[in-house]
Amino acid sequence: MSGESLRESIVWLAIASSFFVMFEPAAYDLLMIGAVVLFAATGLKLPRALLPFLLLVILYQIGALLTLTIVFDRANTQKWTTVGVFLAITGCFYALFLAERTEIRAKLIANAWVVAGVASGLFAILGYFHLVPFADTLLKYNRAKGFFKDPNVFAPHLIFPALVLMQQLYWASIKRSLIVLAPLGIVMAGILLSFSRGSWGHLIASAALMTVLTVLSAPSRGSRARILVTCLMATLAAAAMVVVIVHLPSVSSLFAERASLEQSYDTEHGGRFSNHLAGFQLALEKPLGIGIFQFSKRFGADVHNTYLNAFMSYGWLGGIVVPVLTILTLVSGFRTVLIASPWRPIFICTFSTWTVLMIEAAVIDVDHWRHQWALLGMTWGFIAANIAYRRRASAIPGPATAA
Repeated sequence: MSGESLRESIVWLAIASSFFVMFEPAAYDLLMIGAVVLFAATGLKLPRALLPFLLLVILYQIGALLTLTIVFDRANTQKWTTVGVFLAITGCFYALFLAERTEIRAKLIANAWVVAGVASGLFAILGYFHLVPFADTLLKYNRAKGFFKDPNVFAPHLIFPALVLMQQLYWASIKRSLIVLAPLGIVMAGILLSFSRGSWGHLIASAALMTVLTVLSAPSRGSRARILVTCLMATLAAAAMVVVIVHLPSVSSLFAERASLEQSYDTEHGGRFSNHLAGFQLALEKPLGIGIFQFSKRFGADVHNTYLNAFMSYGWLGGIVVPVLTILTLVSGFRTVLIASPWRPIFICTFSTWTVLMIEAAVIDVDHWRHQWALLGMTWGFIAANIAYRRRASAIPGPATAA
């Protein structure tokens, strides 16, 4: 095995192990540290297209360090900031990693994430239906969480592999489709059994966006029609699977409760949305924010909003950087995602997952989610790779130029 293959294998192992994050540091964290060190020692190229992303990430973490000064002596604040810096480094690493050998590394990441997603979904099923002795370890509030700490983090981690498998289904032969359906069903069952309303919506919206982008990138009218027909059939099959699962006695009551759009902890006075409004009003008075973990002490509940948390835990600097970085990524991603390239299918899945995740970020805090930073970094890696790919294509002389 060459040195390059060894380094890339460590990245594969890190992502494949990302289904088990009950303890910190998780295997994913340790393997990613090893990968970052190895690649840093051998050198990673820095495309100019990544400079805005890297600058904004650095400014964001500077905001965290500034806000840490006002709560430095309080429990776990230093650990929280250190973890945040580490996750930001992993996001930057994904961007630099994918900017080179993009086709090979994109397939490597997608393959490893599908392995992790299938493992997560399988343990969710085993745990929810108490098919293993340690089933209670895989549940929280009777909701599947696999080897994650929380169902609301577990389920979003499955969206990207679900989209990768769905997209493979669009292009697969009948024989290949039968192979893809089994892992796709396991992953989708995991999402359903998490009873995470946000993740249900996330899956539907991301799948819709992925399908639209895949149709737009299809090379012919016939292939577009095929994608739409396959999408319709897959939707009907998924609906049938949901109907079967929710009619199981152990599922139906919790599904009815979680399917309600309004929950008391969202809409009542002192609930999630009223706290958001009060938090943004407070942010106007606090240039350095109020510090990590202080929102729940003031309002009696966690912040549940990434954009508000940026103001609370990173000050005005972080509060400004997050929406700027989000908008810049959306604009740059939309401008480059449909450029014809060997890695375009995986770019479409990445961008579709991350885009909807950042919409969901308005009602849940995704700042310290490992896969959020992975998706963000991957998106920028693809952006840089597509810009370079288009530049190389335009530099190749056509027949008239050669003549």
